[in-house]
Amino acid sequence: MCFNGHDSASPSFTVSKARNNWRCFGCGEYGDAIALVQKIHGLGFVDACKWLCGHFGIIGSDFQFICRARHISPVPNLKSISPPNSAPTPKPDPELYTWLVMHCGPVKAPLGTAYLRTHGIDAELALKFGIVELVDPARAYRKLVRYWGAERVCSAGLSGSRPALSWSGYALIFPFISEAAVQYLQVRCLQSSMKFFGPSGIPKPMFNSQRLSRLQPGSLIHICEGVPDAISIEGEGLAAVAVLGASSFRSEWVEDLLPFELVGVPDGDAAGGKFMKCLEKEFWARSKSIRFAVPPEGMDASDVIARGKNA
Repeated sequence: MCFNGHDSASPSFTVSKARNNWRCFGCGEYGDAIALVQKIHGLGFVDACKWLCGHFGIIGSDFQFICRARHISPVPNLKSISPPNSAPTPKPDPELYTWLVMHCGPVKAPLGTAYLRTHGIDAELALKFGIVELVDPARAYRKLVRYWGAERVCSAGLSGSRPALSWSGYALIFPFISEAAVQYLQVRCLQSSMKFFGPSGIPKPMFNSQRLSRLQPGSLIHICEGVPDAISIEGEGLAAVAVLGASSFRSEWVEDLLPFELVGVPDGDAAGGKFMKCLEKEFWARSKSIRFAVPPEGMDASDVIARGKNA
């Protein structure tokens, strides 16, 4: 069929039911059902999920996300929310992470909106990347346990020995979305001594990795040290992914990034220096050049972009 008004002479938009995805061979756009709704209606991830569920009658009176159209049954007759005596082996839990994000709301509290504004992220950009706020972690934990059970919440890396989430106070959640589900969470804590939290014991994936599938070989891609940096750079119309520090970089990612023109974007501090050396070592070992865009000392890319927007 035709797509986006650009291929009326030779329709090039196709849908694969077997793979549950779509691709336009005219412009290279590609994705799943949620990505298509996001593009056509200009919605963020959360609102696109709600549109699909509402439009096709997937939900009842209370919205509940159903990953991959499978029915997820709540844990019956749960009498205790205490975590198990022996902690389960941590493992990624996209169904649970997605459920949590879908039950949080868009960022509205002044504390959250101020944080996004100072990092060059406006409301529209926050919606596009599915950023949500979690106002009451204690209530969220009770709802998680009631639906999933304490053991599964613990094995997903969101709680420890105490019957509570591993962070406290108001926080923003940055979801790592891939294959129509949330694969990982980064929590930015704004009311506790903890700054960032990620599911305990879970390997840290690359943020916005699905961006690579939409780029042509030779395209420019920015490899950022932080998630807000990647989002703010995307807001400037540039392609960006994020790695959560030098220690989180995986050698297998090199193969995915080799086809592109690379620009590393470290923070302007000592950790940023380690990040640069890590990327240099990984890519130079494959005879791949990489340039760096280094912000002023004590700043990161999102600080620079925000300063330009708020000037």
